[in-house]
Amino acid sequence: MIALFLSLLNESEKSKIIQIYNEYYGLMMHKANEILNNRALAEDAVCESLEKIMRNISKINDVPCYKTKSYIVIIARNTAIDILRKNGRVDKSFDIENEIIIDAAPSLPDNMVNIEGYKQLFDIVNSLPNSLKEAATLSFVHEFDYNEIAEILGISYNAVKTRISRAREIAKIRLAGEKYGT
Repeated sequence: MIALFLSLLNESEKSKIIQIYNEYYGLMMHKANEILNNRALAEDAVCESLEKIMRNISKINDVPCYKTKSYIVIIARNTAIDILRKNGRVDKSFDIENEIIIDAAPSLPDNMVNIEGYKQLFDIVNSLPNSLKEAATLSFVHEFDYNEIAEILGISYNAVKTRISRAREIAKIRLAGEKYGT
């Protein structure tokens, strides 16, 4: 299946996929194996993750950056969880503690106000519950639309809307609290 996707990509996109594979394969395997505890299933998860990444390769600008790394972790994690669910090895209340990798230093905006705003956004997103954190990261940081997020997370469009709405409300409350010193 990967060969089919690769055949549909232009040379620049193929180069990105190869670079992603070379740079993040170990991280993807680690995240998938951490969830699945089975190397063969983890390899399947990485393969499926790469297919998902290929479908959205146009959204990736720089391979060696924090945004790409966090996106790849989200994809690998959710793909591994989907495999667990398909194999009937997990119940609906399943929730693995997840650290969305937003802690890497972002590329610096032109002025300090933007840096502070960026840092505030990351701090707020990192403090959200996992289900909201993933949707918020894909929306606010990676700028995916709701349909793309639904596909990536394997949830409905309405669930994405609800999660993003809740994340925005929490962000507004937290930003208002910081603004007024409460």
